[in-house]
Amino acid sequence: MPRHRPKASPPAPIDLNPRTDPPLDFPVRALGELTPRDYEILGFMCGLEVHQQLDTRGKLFCRCPAGVRTTRVDAEVLRHMRPTLSELGEYDGTALMEFRTRKEIVYRLDRRTVCTYEIDDTPPFPIDEEAIRAALEIATLYGLDRVSELQVMRKQYLDGSIPTGFQRTAMVALAGVLPFPDSELGPDRVLRIRQLTLEEDSCREVSDVGHRIVFRTDRLGMPLTETVTEPDLLTPRDVAAGGSLLAWVARASGRVRRGPGAARQDVNVSIAGSRRVEIKGVCQHKVLPRLVHIEAYRHLELLRIRAELLRRGVTAEQLVLPQLDPPWASPLAIDARTLVGDRDGPPIQGARERGDMIAAVRLPGFAGILAHRTQPSPHGDLRFDHELAERLRVIACLTARPFMAHTDEASSPVHESTWRELRRALRATADDAVVVVWGPWADVATAVEEIVGRGREALVGVPSETRQAHPDGTTGFERILPGPERMYPDTDTPPWPVPDAWLGEIDASQPERPWERERRYVEELGLGARAARVLVERGLYELFDALAPSTVVGRRRLASALECRLLAWWRESGTRTLPESERLRPLVLAIDEGKLRPEAYDEVFDALLRADDAQAGRVLVEQWCARSPEPSLAAALDRLVAAAAERRFSSPDARMRWALGQAMPTVLGHLAPAVVRERLLAVLA
Repeated sequence: MPRHRPKASPPAPIDLNPRTDPPLDFPVRALGELTPRDYEILGFMCGLEVHQQLDTRGKLFCRCPAGVRTTRVDAEVLRHMRPTLSELGEYDGTALMEFRTRKEIVYRLDRRTVCTYEIDDTPPFPIDEEAIRAALEIATLYGLDRVSELQVMRKQYLDGSIPTGFQRTAMVALAGVLPFPDSELGPDRVLRIRQLTLEEDSCREVSDVGHRIVFRTDRLGMPLTETVTEPDLLTPRDVAAGGSLLAWVARASGRVRRGPGAARQDVNVSIAGSRRVEIKGVCQHKVLPRLVHIEAYRHLELLRIRAELLRRGVTAEQLVLPQLDPPWASPLAIDARTLVGDRDGPPIQGARERGDMIAAVRLPGFAGILAHRTQPSPHGDLRFDHELAERLRVIACLTARPFMAHTDEASSPVHESTWRELRRALRATADDAVVVVWGPWADVATAVEEIVGRGREALVGVPSETRQAHPDGTTGFERILPGPERMYPDTDTPPWPVPDAWLGEIDASQPERPWERERRYVEELGLGARAARVLVERGLYELFDALAPSTVVGRRRLASALECRLLAWWRESGTRTLPESERLRPLVLAIDEGKLRPEAYDEVFDALLRADDAQAGRVLVEQWCARSPEPSLAAALDRLVAAAAERRFSSPDARMRWALGQAMPTVLGHLAPAVVRERLLAVLA
């Protein structure tokens, strides 16, 4: 039996909501049923940490190409991580937690995308200047105060996502304010930005099962910015709007990557009386409102559990395991292998047959608490036992399902007579809960410590955690929230002074901010507010500006075609690339010069997207403009006279509407509807 196992992590860092008065009687309601005033009563606060990959040729601290996604594997590297002391001589709690998982970390390498720097066999190259310049341009758009010198720091990561065990990061700018007109709380709101850093991206996770986690390293080392806001987002819908605002500004720089995984955001949530909890890696803004709404209610339910435990007189001193090895040689835990038997269900029998360790843990005063609902879900509400199970899955790496049972379950694999024997052996009263856990010896030893530790954390309410988002809007435990102990200077990288000439050039060539561009499109170019927003939100403004129609009609038609016809073409072709401006320019000029009527815009636009090249598109538009409408209209009128005589109409207006619908496609883009109507009146009279 192993004797030297890492002990429980120290308490998580305190990051409290400024309000300490949790509204425990607040009603449970769905997302759309709460008003901004309700969230104010709840004490809801949220901030974002947006990670955005930069569109550079190379990686941040080596000269490998950036942005190459691969599935090729030339070699594999196996590593185990160990925590190191901070500058203050302290261990980071997250690092200790990751160490306790005893993970085998496998890196799959493609020689075309990595070098010896990524696996820490070579010191870092000089920091990539293209990435620095891009980060400074984005910081300028955000209105931040830029630093005069970059100091590279190390941020410890022992989850395996970075082979070195730390991420190199540098502060670029601080303290800015963005107008936030889309806020649910009013158009005069602002969103404060705390800081923007430049750092290297982590690996892509392939799988994580038990004690083995596998990564690909193609993304590793790519430059990205991390933009951290203040907790100014006070409703769930504002969280989504704030994320969109930051994305718009970053894209306006023209220096960021687009596509899946290029932008990821961490969401920091708290309510009155709770601590900050971070939800990692959310890729879509549209899921944010439901996600943070459910997380806010999780905080509220955990605070209600805390209040109930304190009312019952449960204390932290009752939830302390003696420093014994194994941990079940204590008043709170026992070796239960001799107490379970043939009367118990298949999961217990399977554990016995495998020779697994089976332990029972007593949680004083927790009777009924493990069944308390914590998160609503369409697939079945989650309860407090989910909080325990997630800790055991992540930290103890228990993978068999199920691996845990408890006395608050309606149906349990543990027989009622076995529960009585376990209660007797643990000296548990009717006020106590008992948890049974099974699996490999070392994993169960870790699990026992985590069960007692999570029970102790219930007395403080909401532990500071990093959590992962699930598709149904619920969250699951990922790791303890890191503290300042994980940051320390990087002694391998010298300071990098920012040239004053760079800052002057960036200030002189600063692009329009999204809200400025929207206002110009509406006030100066005559577009509708919705059309202007779509062009800016979807990154279509560069193509629109490159074509620059000279008439209001031409601008509105182009904006409409980019919104509707281009998106339809993307769906049809499976591509997401913008057409070259020269391919569409003949159509824009034909409309501006009056050679083609606006009614033909969509049809010609679709044809240009399918044309072989820009030259073919020019010929197509010229042929369309040169076409005489008279023969087609005359033939159509002859057909309509005969067809109208065979049909019955409710009124003359109904007959005219039908006739126009038949005749207009034959002269689309050449004759105005009023002209065709006059001709129809003459022949249908």
